[in-house]
Amino acid sequence: MMRNSEQCPHGAIAKREVPKISLCNLPMDILSMILSLLPINDAVRTSVLSKKLKRVWCSHSNLTFDKGTMRKTYFRPSTGYYGVLRAKEFITKVDAVLHQHSGMGVEHMEIKFGLHSKHADHIDKWVNFAIASRTKEFVINLSGRPKSTYFGKLSCGNKRISSEEPYNLPSQLFSPSNGSYLQCLELRTVCLQLPSDFKGFLNLKSLSLVDVRITDEDVHSVLSKCNLLEFFEIAYCRMVTRIRMLHSLDRLKHLVVDICPKLQEIELNCSPTTLKYVGAFIPLISVSTSRLTNISMVFLTYQSSLSYIATGFPSTSPRLETLTLLCYEHEKTIVPEGPFKFTYLRNLRLELVISDYGKIDVLDYAYLLKIAPFMETLELPMWMVGRNRPYCKEDGELRIGLPHKHTHLKSVRISGFFGHKDQVELALHILRSSIALEKMEITPKLEISNNLALHDCCYEKPHYVDGHRIATEFVCKADYRNVVNVVKVPSSLEPSAAAMEA
Repeated sequence: MMRNSEQCPHGAIAKREVPKISLCNLPMDILSMILSLLPINDAVRTSVLSKKLKRVWCSHSNLTFDKGTMRKTYFRPSTGYYGVLRAKEFITKVDAVLHQHSGMGVEHMEIKFGLHSKHADHIDKWVNFAIASRTKEFVINLSGRPKSTYFGKLSCGNKRISSEEPYNLPSQLFSPSNGSYLQCLELRTVCLQLPSDFKGFLNLKSLSLVDVRITDEDVHSVLSKCNLLEFFEIAYCRMVTRIRMLHSLDRLKHLVVDICPKLQEIELNCSPTTLKYVGAFIPLISVSTSRLTNISMVFLTYQSSLSYIATGFPSTSPRLETLTLLCYEHEKTIVPEGPFKFTYLRNLRLELVISDYGKIDVLDYAYLLKIAPFMETLELPMWMVGRNRPYCKEDGELRIGLPHKHTHLKSVRISGFFGHKDQVELALHILRSSIALEKMEITPKLEISNNLALHDCCYEKPHYVDGHRIATEFVCKADYRNVVNVVKVPSSLEPSAAAMEA
């Protein structure tokens, strides 16, 4: 017992006994909650402390099996854990944990390791465990690689990501009784073939299919028989040619479609709030876009951004608030005229890869201020491919765009500013037109997403210095409100401050 002193009325000191707190003395429900916050490997290690703790971890609700939780136990203070975890060792460790687990109260089960069809016997047992334990969230990720590597391979035209035959999911996972408890299902680098009597997942709210070998028919079947879906992602599925929702999915809020190389058409029978698409420009048909507030699209083929914004899919979304769009531009756009306006649009990020010098006029993008009168933030990352001439007086006088007062734009960021004449003209037009502008940041640094731009070192010396100089000389000079900040990007060829001090 621990003792604590107290002063008595007559001056004597009495000893008050304070009970000693022990982890093992805590109630079972409190212990279960504490251990549920630990990775499974750490939860297993608590069993050496007492038999009670062993009983607790055997009902662990979060079973995540990956390189981290099944890591080797070799440890060096200088480097941390070391040693490559082989497939055989991983399988042995997972089998050992599941053999001791009670199979009760599993909320989340995740298998994340590079495995294939030759490991089917073991994976089948793990799937059966998830079914028997009525797991609510089930993740089978057998890729063994980060998702970013898929983008690089498929955007470059590679047909296959792995040379191994993928694991084929067992049919019992899709039976009405076994799948009724699933609320979240994530599948990666597997083969999915639905049984002919598939009735759907009655309670499934989130479904992710990444690098899954699946046919159009099975995609349609899943979407038509999972009526409670709120989130659906399909990415890097190389057999899929069409995504069609034959029945209305009224609850679907978030839809993600990411580089399915053979995809030709998307037909939606839903009205999500968020839509993300990466791939070639394809027809996108929707019954209703009344709830759509957030669109993010990356087109990997040539497409005029202004034409698409004003006449394409975004223009059919009356309540659109946030739009992110990346386009490869190679021809001058005929800016459409008309009364169309984005009255709800508040945030716009337009990424431009401009590949044909002389055909694209950057000043044309001043049109954005006209069609989005209530826009508050504007981001314009640019990559001027092959354009290497900063503005000089010999290029003629700077053009002044048609006067247009924008009363809501507060924040602007222009990146990839190399100092070309039309870039300067666009920056000046935005600065002069935006009467509520609070800040404008201009940087020469390339900020195109998905690593689509070449490495910065190709541009540092010739472009970064010129871009900073031109922005300072012409844009800052016209800034009478002190809202422009030209960011200087340090070149790797220049010594850092720390190096100079050393």
